Amino acid sequence: MKKLSGWQKVGLFAGVGCFSVVAIVVIGFAIAVAYARSTLADLGDTTPTRVERAIVIQAPTAEAPAPGSKPDAVTAGEPMQLRVELQEGSFDIKPGSPGGRVQVEGEFSEALYELTERTDTDNGKTRTTIRFRSKAPAWARFLGGMGRSGNDQPRLTVSIPPGVPIDLTLNVTMGESRIDLGGLTLSELGLDLSMGNHEVDFRTPMADGLQRLRLSARMGNVSVENLGNARAKSFDASGSMGNVTADLGGEWRPGSEAELSFTHSMGEVRVKVPTKVRLEADVRDSEGQKSNVPGDADQTTDPKAPLLRVRVSTSMGESRVTRY
Repeated sequence: MKKLSGWQKVGLFAGVGCFSVVAIVVIGFAIAVAYARSTLADLGDTTPTRVERAIVIQAPTAEAPAPGSKPDAVTAGEPMQLRVELQEGSFDIKPGSPGGRVQVEGEFSEALYELTERTDTDNGKTRTTIRFRSKAPAWARFLGGMGRSGNDQPRLTVSIPPGVPIDLTLNVTMGESRIDLGGLTLSELGLDLSMGNHEVDFRTPMADGLQRLRLSARMGNVSVENLGNARAKSFDASGSMGNVTADLGGEWRPGSEAELSFTHSMGEVRVKVPTKVRLEADVRDSEGQKSNVPGDADQTTDPKAPLLRVRVSTSMGESRVTRY
């Protein structure tokens, strides 16, 4: 047998060492996956099942009057407080059937996820909170899902009743969402959207219009369509590490004025403005330098047309305001 040279011995030892490392990693990974699946199995049957639930939004209540005084009147138009928190799944939020109930339906494993509701009173205001989140550790769900079909992802539809005055806060993270709030009776709206792709639309006009709309977007892509149908007097959007696209089309009220602000870092902001509205734009880059917004010869000259004052400020990213 031919004696190995020094370089051949080095190569042989290196090869054996690399193989050993790979073998250890593969075996360790297999053990981790098996342990993760065992952890999930301890929680129960992980097969997704159909879930349907009707949740009543608690109406505002008046505080008890002091002895000898008259009770305060609670106006019928006082908005109800609703907070919806959705985590890790594919979500649809849309207008539902008239009434005071929020309909929640979808498919998910009740061993891995939980759908809860609660009512709290804070500063004299009653708020209903609907929350969907995971019960299993994130590492166990990640490793336990290796090699399995992606059809096990939770899918949930939340239907909000129209005709009911509501202050709505919607928080969606670590998932994807399709949100249509057109036609609802909302007074204030807060959207916290992060870690995923989120599509927001107002397909039909709101009857009364929003007093204030707030959007927070982080680590994902967010698009807003038909913002004019929301008829918000004030719109404040902030974000980081992602892209935001806003279409200001829709049915703004004739003669109305709106203040719209976009503040973003580490990403792109694109604002599309129809020519049927009047526009006053202030667009600035990370150094505070003002950017020119191209004019449009087709822009309306009607003094009764809606007036939109748009401010855009970006850092470590790009911003564009275009007309159509």
